[in-house]
Amino acid sequence: MRNSLLLIVFILSFSNLYGQNSNGISRKKSYDRKEYFPFSLSIRGGLTQFYGELNEQDMQGMAGISLGKSFDKNLALHFDYTAGKLGGEKAAFFKSYFINEYNTLELNLKWNLTEQFSRFEPGNTHFYLYGGVGLIYFSANAFAIDDNRLLRFTNSKLSARNPLFLRWGPPKGPAGIKKTHEGILPLGTSLDFLLLECFKMGIDYRFYLVRTDKMDATSGRRLINPEESESYSDTPNDKFSFLSVFLTYRFKGSKH
Repeated sequence: MRNSLLLIVFILSFSNLYGQNSNGISRKKSYDRKEYFPFSLSIRGGLTQFYGELNEQDMQGMAGISLGKSFDKNLALHFDYTAGKLGGEKAAFFKSYFINEYNTLELNLKWNLTEQFSRFEPGNTHFYLYGGVGLIYFSANAFAIDDNRLLRFTNSKLSARNPLFLRWGPPKGPAGIKKTHEGILPLGTSLDFLLLECFKMGIDYRFYLVRTDKMDATSGRRLINPEESESYSDTPNDKFSFLSVFLTYRFKGSKH
């Protein structure tokens, strides 16, 4: 936590210094805080990390796209789509590893801390915090470490849909679904740099709280199948994250 606060202070201080002219005269903020690049399109790629029962790390890849709409220079709303994989293992007790293929749809609200707290017009470096809600669609399988036998899974011909967001309850709808879907809460930070007038690049760290304990095809300290034809478990929900780099194109709007 202390290191994170120091990083934020450094970024805000750097932005303030960058917001001054070379002759030392401060460029005070204008009263017009309208964002002249109201729409944006971003692409990203990076590595994932899982936190659950099978949490000995096997980082997998992810890629995503984001469409953004700025309300002003402080706040923006982003619609994100991500496709990726999660991996991990646990030799003790479980003697298994897992692979999870997932897709997410998310709506995130981004807060520009550099714009919010800088007394001057910020420079080319901006720091953000964001959070939102979304859905994750996934299929996970756990395999034996020694011979790669399929041990547990989340989806089969018997799988039926669990009630969304409900902690308990029998499955609903027809059997045979191929991907489980659950609610997610994404939280993250990003740091971006202005390359050209319309292009930015940066780094993004995002952490997910997932409304299930089945992301690693394992639920609690048990070796039974956690497929979707069963109810939710009463064990703690799973979490995962990614660290990515991104490139953003900003669409210039009208100043009037």
